[in-house]
Amino acid sequence: MRILQVTTTYFPELKFGGPPQKIHALSCGLKARDYEVSVLTFCSERARGHGTETIDGIQVEYLPWIGNGMRQIPIDLRALAAAVRRAEVIHCYGLYNLLCPIVAVLAVLYRRPYLIEPLGMYIPRTGNVRAKLIYHRLFTGWMMKYAARIIATSEAESNELSPYADKRKIVIRRNGIEPSHFEKLPDGSLFRAKHDIGDQQRLILFLGRISPIKNLEQLITAFKIADLQNARMVLAGPMLEQEYAHRLQAHIAELQLTQYVSVLGPLYGEEKLAAFAAANLFVLPSLNESFGIAAAEAVAAGIPVLLTDTCGTAPLIHGRAGLAVPVGAQDLALGLRVMLDDVEYCREMTRQRAEVLKELTWEVPLEKTVEMYAVISEERDRVGA
Repeated sequence: MRILQVTTTYFPELKFGGPPQKIHALSCGLKARDYEVSVLTFCSERARGHGTETIDGIQVEYLPWIGNGMRQIPIDLRALAAAVRRAEVIHCYGLYNLLCPIVAVLAVLYRRPYLIEPLGMYIPRTGNVRAKLIYHRLFTGWMMKYAARIIATSEAESNELSPYADKRKIVIRRNGIEPSHFEKLPDGSLFRAKHDIGDQQRLILFLGRISPIKNLEQLITAFKIADLQNARMVLAGPMLEQEYAHRLQAHIAELQLTQYVSVLGPLYGEEKLAAFAAANLFVLPSLNESFGIAAAEAVAAGIPVLLTDTCGTAPLIHGRAGLAVPVGAQDLALGLRVMLDDVEYCREMTRQRAEVLKELTWEVPLEKTVEMYAVISEERDRVGA
């Protein structure tokens, strides 16, 4: 079966957070199951770039585009149409772009079934909310109406989508991780030495995009309220929203935490693994996460996790590999205290980490995806290609 993955960002452009890595992992898993997988995407660094590359055996076609930042408009409709015609099933990722709506129109025109995976974006929470609502009015409702399936990565995301889409089309298929990547962590003391963190200091780590949706201002406030002894906090990730990054630095200075809270750029590869190895607690304080891959990776790295209950992985992690708390500085502060200061409580809350890790692999999500594609293909065959 020929599968076309459609996304505005793709591996190895990890500066855009988890989706490029997740879509690549799915693509590689499908290829290993003998699916013919290709990807249609943009390269953020080359707006006029056009061509095909092979990444880990996956054919990736880059489209030329015009626009600014993430507001990209594809300008080679012939290449789009050719890619859609070649495909048997089309999988579109994300909202608030023009690539997916155009592909959806072509899919309907050429009678190719397509799926929409909103990546937790449906409810506008940050940025230009008015523009996102207009996007929904113009594109999202139509795309969902004609989509063969709509994929939610958690029960919470499914509940968000249910009022706006045909419930019979919504399928819950979580994300996953590859635990083997975290089996042999480097020496965490090297990360500590590089960032002037003492061996005896307790390190709280956040890894992810430095973005308002991650709720980092509230986390910084919670760190101040918790008044932890001998503790440091590192917030690391891509800073695509510079205004927000500056706001965080100002907030840190205002609370007189400059010596205790550091905001770093993105960490990849060995440096990211070293950060995990150095950490005593991983925190994901997001206002909303359809899944929360970074928290799952922390579980794989053997680190206790504190996350907000608005994260898709919260029901899986809470009381088994970490603690989930409501959004709010006071609740986060309490979570920081009990997970760092109460050793017995932390041990109790993470006692089932090994079982959780087994449930976080890609095996089940891939099987569910394969089954979904097969059913969609059969439905298409019944109505006629």
